[in-house]
Amino acid sequence: MDRATKNETLFAALRVTASFALLVATVTFLGWAFREQLSRFGDSFVARFGVLGIAAGSFFADCCHFPIPPQFYLLTGIAAGRPPTIVLSAVLVGSELGGLTAFALARVVGRAPGVARRLASTRDLLSRALARQGYVGLAAATLLPISFSILCMASGAMRLPYKAYGVLAVMRVPRIVLSYVVIVLAWYR
Repeated sequence: MDRATKNETLFAALRVTASFALLVATVTFLGWAFREQLSRFGDSFVARFGVLGIAAGSFFADCCHFPIPPQFYLLTGIAAGRPPTIVLSAVLVGSELGGLTAFALARVVGRAPGVARRLASTRDLLSRALARQGYVGLAAATLLPISFSILCMASGAMRLPYKAYGVLAVMRVPRIVLSYVVIVLAWYR
């Protein structure tokens, strides 16, 4: 591995670590300073919108880059004291369906003549890279602190095959589960 690749890998690992450290710090602070208010909010949100509200919020977060991320809905379910399997399932289903929708819609937009022309050289470069290295680079991109919805939209706009979304979807699961674990550990600190 050459020096540039090592530096790039180290930088990516540091960014992932920093993003989870920021998540831990934020949830720990919120749990310490606003535990009662967040618990009431979580109970109220889940009582009003239910598990479908958690799934819908996660769907919109990953479908159209809605400003409230799926981690918020994880925290809401945790603060409301809901069972982990229900909260995780709702967020994962919403997130995966949102990402698939973003991917599919971006594929349609990517076919528009003006957009297709502008993306042609980038799509060719990406296609050659995928042919050479497979989907390893796409899988590695999911480890970076890049929004899942942006990855799905970009992959769709580049008209990558649905197999590319499959890679993104599979890699989404450990990231959501890890976020859940981090939030639980920070919340109950």
